[in-house]
Amino acid sequence: MATPMFALQSVLLPGSPLPLQVFEPRYQQMLETVLSTDREMGVVLIERGREVGGGDVRCDVATMAGIVETRRLADGRLLVMAVGDRRIRVRRWLPDDPHPRAETEDWPDEPEPAPTGASDLAHELAGLVTEARSLAFRLQAGPMARPEAEAGIAGPVDLGPEPSMAAYRAAALAPLGPLDRFEVLSTPSAGERLAVAHRLVADAAELLRARIELGSG
Repeated sequence: MATPMFALQSVLLPGSPLPLQVFEPRYQQMLETVLSTDREMGVVLIERGREVGGGDVRCDVATMAGIVETRRLADGRLLVMAVGDRRIRVRRWLPDDPHPRAETEDWPDEPEPAPTGASDLAHELAGLVTEARSLAFRLQAGPMARPEAEAGIAGPVDLGPEPSMAAYRAAALAPLGPLDRFEVLSTPSAGERLAVAHRLVADAAELLRARIELGSG
C-alpha cells in the first residue's frame, strides 16, 4: 500500500511535534484521505527543490507521523498538529497523484552490541544541548540579553529515560540545521546515533562560541 508523504525543507524526528499550515490543494486532498483512514503519513526532507509546487527531490529516510489534531480556518487553510512516531525507509517513490507517495517500510534500530557508557554519553549530550541552546540565545539576543530570559528559554535539557530516543530529542532541541538532523535520523543504530548527535551538537556549540567571541572582539 502506498504511503502518503508530506515533503518539507525540515526534518521531523520521532517523538517531536510537527505543526503545519496546509494550503496547497494536493496536500489538503492527501490529508482528507489520511484523516479518513489511519491518520498516519510520512514526513520527508526535501533534498533539492521547494516545498510548494512539487518537482522536488526527496530523501529516502523519513518519519511516520500521527495526526493528533486538525482545524479548518475560514480562509480554507488546514491547521494540523502531528507527532513523529517511527523511522521509515522509502523503498520506491511512486508518481505524485497528486501528492507525493511512496512504498515504505519501518526501519527500527539495527542490532548492535550493548554500548558501554551510553548513559554517561547521554548525560554529557544533555549538557551540550543545554549549552548550545544558551549560546544560540545569547548570539540572537545580543549583549542586552537578560539572564532570566536566557534561563527560561535555554534551561537544563532532559533527554528522557529512553536511550534509543535520547539522540532524537537532542537533535530536535539543539540549534542544528536540517542536514545535521537528517544525519541523526539516518544513523542505523541507537548507540551510533547517540555518538553522532554528540559530535554534531559539540560542533554546533563550538561554532556558536566562536561567533560570540568574534562578535565581542
